Amino acid sequence: MTPGLYDAHDKLEENHWWFEGRRRVVREVMQRHVLPRAQRKILDVGCGAGGMFPLLSDFGSVDGAEASPDALARARLKYPLRRIESCSLPDELPKGTWDLITAFDVIEHLDEPIAALRTMRSRLTWDGQVVITVPAFQFLWSHHDDANQHRRRYSRLELVSHLSSAGLKVTYVSYFNTLLFPAVAAARLLARVRPKKNAEHDSGDLEETPEPLNQMLKLLFSSERLAVKRTSLPFGVSLIAVAQRG
Repeated sequence: MTPGLYDAHDKLEENHWWFEGRRRVVREVMQRHVLPRAQRKILDVGCGAGGMFPLLSDFGSVDGAEASPDALARARLKYPLRRIESCSLPDELPKGTWDLITAFDVIEHLDEPIAALRTMRSRLTWDGQVVITVPAFQFLWSHHDDANQHRRRYSRLELVSHLSSAGLKVTYVSYFNTLLFPAVAAARLLARVRPKKNAEHDSGDLEETPEPLNQMLKLLFSSERLAVKRTSLPFGVSLIAVAQRG
């Protein structure tokens, strides 16, 4: 990511509608599709500054792994008692095994996502699971993806293929951020004809949203948690998948 993205994430992820909406959808999917287990051990790969730690802590004991020295330092400062180690995907993750490995908007950054998923699989217990989120639909590519240094946006078929190729059995997959899809698609397509921002300071689409608009968008996005616990949504700005070690 660019420096602007790390700053934006750090400042906005606690209350911004996109982060909060994603957390609520992820929570519902995990409650529904993650195997019940006492004393669950979780590794959050690409944990950034630890924005998902509070949610994940409701499901078990959480460790973190992060490639960026900047984000790693921020996470350790915020969570000094938590195990947070550096990693370098596709090959290097902390030593040990976990019941659940999460990677929220991580593998789209990688040149070798299947190899990275194989490495995650190797750190799972015999019946361990992964929860993955990625951005969806290549035609939605915009300056936001450039600022985030993405390599791709996924289709449902491609995400399932990558997980399966890594030896993981997909048990649930769905698009999400569906209700806002038309507005996001229109904005992304319109942005292609606008002058590009300075990439060094670009924070992508993540900008502070004034209240009450932020609250309205938060409620709209997070309302999808009611749908994902019952069905798989057919389109959206993002994808979420749960898979088990095969």
